[in-house]
Amino acid sequence: MRSVVVYMQERFPLPLVSLLAASFAVLSLALFGADPAGSPRWWAQLVLLALVFLALLLRYRVTDEWKDFAHDSSVYPRRPLQRGAISVRTLMLLGIAALALELGGVVAVSGGPGLLAYLPVLVLSAITAVEFFARRVLARRFTLSFVLHELVYLPLFGWAAFALGAPLTAGTLAGVAAGTLLFVVAEVVRKFEPRFAPDGAMVADTYSAVWGRTAAIVVIVLSLLASALLAVAAGAGVVVTVVAAAFCVAIAALRRSDRAVMVLGGLSVPALAAAMLS
Repeated sequence: MRSVVVYMQERFPLPLVSLLAASFAVLSLALFGADPAGSPRWWAQLVLLALVFLALLLRYRVTDEWKDFAHDSSVYPRRPLQRGAISVRTLMLLGIAALALELGGVVAVSGGPGLLAYLPVLVLSAITAVEFFARRVLARRFTLSFVLHELVYLPLFGWAAFALGAPLTAGTLAGVAAGTLLFVVAEVVRKFEPRFAPDGAMVADTYSAVWGRTAAIVVIVLSLLASALLAVAAGAGVVVTVVAAAFCVAIAALRRSDRAVMVLGGLSVPALAAAMLS
């Protein structure tokens, strides 16, 4: 049990990940939900959607430990698995538990038909685990790898729309795109700050290291603005665009600070999700 606690603290910090999961749930209910915000059914859906997303992220994290083991052992030897703080067996059990929680939440929210609608997420995440059967190609094409990995949000938000009974309309499709782009922001922020190997060399596995800080910030800002505009097209209030613009201005003003960009970019995700409820 101690090994799991250590692992979660270092590789899956629950307070931060739970905030991201809550953002996913709030955004989904704001753009696709039919029940009044704050009603008992709305709260139940909020909790279940957040649990599904939390479990999905944990399953991804465990899978990444296996997928990136050689790379991480070379440049991040002090991570829990690399230094022996957690065993492979324990990680496997954690991943199985995450999958069980994920599927249980999917069925609880959307029933049997929803489980079928969730299959594209499962298939795409499984293919992601083996780097789309093109590990060597993607290792040389960082941006292509990024785009392919972010594709999972399209069927994920599509499932959320189906689970919440949203009709297949242009507005719903705009909502799926809005959610996807907002979580692109979360991903770029997550791996924005440069990382360094034990020998002091910068590791080329963060967006600022590969694209450059300016390009990474541009992706954050443009994704935020596009997400807000698409959310309005999906039926959200124009306050979303005001919130997005405010974060973009703040990020641009404080762009020289990695920490400021990461904090503001990270906060923009729950802020925009909450604004979509208005």
